[in-house]
Amino acid sequence: MELVLADIEVVYGKRRRNHAVRGVSLRVRRGETLAVVGESGSGKTTIAKVAAGLQPATSGTVSWRAGDDDGAAGPQRVHMVFQHPVQSLDPSWRIRRSVHEPLRHLGVAGDEADRRVHRLIAEVGLDPEILDRYPRDVSGGQAQRVAVARALVADPQIVILDEPTASLDQTVRGRILALLGDLQRRTGVGYLMITHDISSVRRLATRIAVMYRGLIVESGPAPAVLAAPRHPYTQALISAVPVADPRVAWDGVVAAPRTSCPVPGPCHQHGPGLHEVGPDHVAGCTKADDPQKAATT
Repeated sequence: MELVLADIEVVYGKRRRNHAVRGVSLRVRRGETLAVVGESGSGKTTIAKVAAGLQPATSGTVSWRAGDDDGAAGPQRVHMVFQHPVQSLDPSWRIRRSVHEPLRHLGVAGDEADRRVHRLIAEVGLDPEILDRYPRDVSGGQAQRVAVARALVADPQIVILDEPTASLDQTVRGRILALLGDLQRRTGVGYLMITHDISSVRRLATRIAVMYRGLIVESGPAPAVLAAPRHPYTQALISAVPVADPRVAWDGVVAAPRTSCPVPGPCHQHGPGLHEVGPDHVAGCTKADDPQKAATT
């Protein structure tokens, strides 16, 4: 299955229009991880909500395309792991009911539902006794594993991971990333991972799309983008350069306020657009086609 977002625009407000997402197109396939990277306010979580059907797009389309061996494709084959795992679980429900809930919507009940729930709880490394606890009785790491089990119990083709490690300490973060990688290898699930954490991207991503103020400014295979980023904003993210307030207005090239681009003039007038800089690798920078020049921004 392939999840396809085409030319997505999301605009908030009527009098003062805020463009949260500007013409974004993305594809996520089974068996791969597309990491949408950016800091707060870049629009990446809005993209996750649109992909999950939780946020309507002002314009553009979301579609699902089945592969030869995927069976039916559609929104029911896309599930989500939310950023705050404890808050995403109903506090009045035991863990068992939360993990069962996706199966109820599919009409799966009784012994078959119990079998699936116990299998997923075991696969995410939890003891079955946790099923009788409430969310308040589990740790952040345990809650994240429960959230992953709940997302996978209905056998989705694509799982959206919204900042899957943001609320976890370093040790637990590593374990969750290892778990997600192992589950992907065994099940073939595809991930749309929303994150600002480059270390998580290095461990899990197959492809990367970098967002800044609602735009994709660079995208391509993870090894290529991480080894030779062409857009100055991508370079700043990867090198962990401290950056300014994302609310600062643009001046020339998209990331000029944050990277001191020396040639803002052309971009200020007409915008750079995305153009190819390598196999399946595009960047929105007028100098991106020259790696030596791009490295000087």
